[in-house]
Amino acid sequence: MTPSSLHRILAIGASLAVALTGTVHAEEDALSSDSFESIESMIETGEAENALGLIEEQIAELVAVAGRNTVRLVEPLVLKGDALRVLGYYAAALETYDDARAIQRRHFGLHDLEQVDILYKEAETYYEQEEYTSANDRHEYAFSIYIRKFGTDSPEILPGLFTLADWYMHTDNIFTARGLYEKALTDFSLEETTEIEHRIRALSGLAQTYQQERFRPPEYTAKSEKFTPRPYGSINHPEHYYAELNDFSKGEEALLELVRINLSKEDQTSSALADAKLKLADWYLLFEKYEKAAVVYKDIWDTLEGTEQFAFVEEHMTSPKILYKPLPDDPEPPKRETTIPTVELEGRIEIALTVTERGKTKKIKQISSHPGQMLARATRQTASNSIYRPAFVDGIATTTDNVQFLHTFPYYTSARNSASSSTRNNAAYRSSK
Repeated sequence: MTPSSLHRILAIGASLAVALTGTVHAEEDALSSDSFESIESMIETGEAENALGLIEEQIAELVAVAGRNTVRLVEPLVLKGDALRVLGYYAAALETYDDARAIQRRHFGLHDLEQVDILYKEAETYYEQEEYTSANDRHEYAFSIYIRKFGTDSPEILPGLFTLADWYMHTDNIFTARGLYEKALTDFSLEETTEIEHRIRALSGLAQTYQQERFRPPEYTAKSEKFTPRPYGSINHPEHYYAELNDFSKGEEALLELVRINLSKEDQTSSALADAKLKLADWYLLFEKYEKAAVVYKDIWDTLEGTEQFAFVEEHMTSPKILYKPLPDDPEPPKRETTIPTVELEGRIEIALTVTERGKTKKIKQISSHPGQMLARATRQTASNSIYRPAFVDGIATTTDNVQFLHTFPYYTSARNSASSSTRNNAAYRSSK
C-alpha cells in the first residue's frame, strides 16, 4: 500500500466518522426540548396515552443512535414515568423513574442533586397509592442528598429542607416539621435581602405548626406513621429534635415578626402586608384574644379602604370564612383484599347556621342529608365546634345568619346494591312521570 493510498483511506475514515457523528447529533437534536415540552403538555391535558406512544418512539430512536446509557435518556424516561403514572400504571412508573435516576447517577455520581426532582416524583407516585411510608422515605432520602452535597450548615440545603418540612406538614407530622423550620431560622443568617424570602417561609411554616397543633385542618388524616421528631430522618442523620408542646406564644411571635418584615419591605397598602396582618388577626381570633383580633382586622380595613387593594378586603372580610372545621372521619373504604365489588358514592350533608361576631356558630339547622342520616349527627357537632372569620362592616365584625355549611364525603356500597338502587330510582322516576 502506497503512502498516498493510506492517506486516502484515513481521509475516508475521518469523513465517515464526522458523518456518523453528525447523524448522531442530528438524531439527538430531533429530540429537542420543544418536543419534550409538547409531550409534557399532552400529559397535562389528558392525552397521556398518546404521549406515551410518542415518547416510546423517541426513546427507541435515541437508544438506537446513542445507546442505553446516554444521559439524553433521562428526560424522556421521566416523561414516560409521568405518563404511566397518570394512566395509573404505578409500578411501571416507579421502575421508569428508577431507570432515569440510575442513568443520572452513573454519569454524575450517587449524590448528584439533579436526581432529587425524580425522587419527588417517586414520592408522589407512592403517595397516590397510599403507600405513605415509602413516600416519606423518598422525601427524606432527597433531603439527605442535599446534606451530603452541602453539609448541614450550608444555606444551600434550604430548598430541600422546606420541601421536606412541607411534606411533614402535609402528613400531619407537625413536630418534625417544626424542627426543620426552627433549624432554618436558628442555623442560618436569613437577614440579608436576598435571603429574606427564606426567613418569611420559615416563619410562616413555624407559625403554622403551632396553629395546627391546636387546630388541625380537616383534610389531615392518618396519612403517615408518627415518626420520632427529628430534623433529617433517623437512618441517615441520627441528630434528633425534641419539640416543645403547647408553646403557642412562639407561633404568635413568628406571625408578629412576619408583619414587621412586611412593614419594612412593602408599601402600607400591599396585599402581602395585608395577608400577614390577616394571619395574625386570625391567630388572635382562634386563640380567643378578641380585642387584639379586632384591632388588627380594623387596621387592615382602614389601611386599604379607598385604595385599589380594597379588593383584598372584599375577598377576605365581607363574608364569613371558615378557619377551623374539625370534620368527622369518613366511612372506612373497603379492604383492598376484599373480593366483593364495591362502588364509591358521594354523601352530602347541608347545614345552615349563624356565625357570631366572634366567629362562633349557633342556631345549627340541618337542611338535607344523604344517604339517610349517615354522619349527620357528627357533622352537626362539627358545625357547632367550627370557628369562622366573621363578616365585617366598616371594619367591625358582625353576626351573619343563614351561613351555608356543606360536608361531602365518600361512602361505599356493593356494586349490586348500587345497581338495584339505581333501577329502583329510575322506576320511581318513570312512575312519577
